[in-house]
Amino acid sequence: MDFTLTSAEETVVRHVASCLRAGTPPTDDDVADALGDEVRPLLQPLLDKGWLIVGEERTLTLSTIARAVLSDRGDAGEPQW
Repeated sequence: MDFTLTSAEETVVRHVASCLRAGTPPTDDDVADALGDEVRPLLQPLLDKGWLIVGEERTLTLSTIARAVLSDRGDAGEPQW
């Protein structure tokens, strides 16, 4: 897993974590609707780095390692890399 994130990638990860905490796993379209279409090119690198996983019906979730990293930071909604 690549632990380096750009600030834009971090924003996407925070948004996905927030959606998951709210019980609404987002799709790529949901993330783009919330954060703007400019985040679409960030999704594949986050998948490649091991931060995100595509689940059922194109929903995005955090990988097990990403959840552990966020949990170790103390607040999954506000990671501080």
